[in-house]
Amino acid sequence: MRVRTFHQADIPVLVQIQQIAARADQSEPRDEREVESWLREIAEDARATIFVGTDDDDELQTWGQGGTLEGIEGEIVGYTVVQEQQDEQGYHLLCQGAVLPEQRRRRTGWSLFICALNWARLQAAEFEYEARSAGLAVYFEALLPAEDPGTAQLAQKCELTRTDEPAPAGLVLYRCEL
Repeated sequence: MRVRTFHQADIPVLVQIQQIAARADQSEPRDEREVESWLREIAEDARATIFVGTDDDDELQTWGQGGTLEGIEGEIVGYTVVQEQQDEQGYHLLCQGAVLPEQRRRRTGWSLFICALNWARLQAAEFEYEARSAGLAVYFEALLPAEDPGTAQLAQKCELTRTDEPAPAGLVLYRCEL
């Protein structure tokens, strides 16, 4: 499993992953054109990022820097998006994404989530002083599948608390203050 930054050419695969994962999570799949448009907007936003997870087999590819042959990588099996948003309560670094159901429990979601959390911490450092001076909190938030048994465990490991705030069908919003 590898995590890398997103490329524009990844969009069709990410749209497909979102559709498959939504059905597996018993949530409403978003319109494919809407997801594609959203991903393109995120790619253009300097305050957001997209990471993708690939199914590279580290044990089979034992050459080159970091254990991979340059230019060769596996298929994309998941992604995560982190967007910065601000409201009267504070700054919100919202993480959302999807992993193919057959790739769950293989640390793909965990790896993507940790990557997103670390990126959010770095971003928060850029505006933390400004936020604190204005009396605003800085939050890392994640929309996670409500029915996935690994959700609560992942949230607990990352010290996120489940909120009662509205979330899209099949998902739950978790939060921690950075």
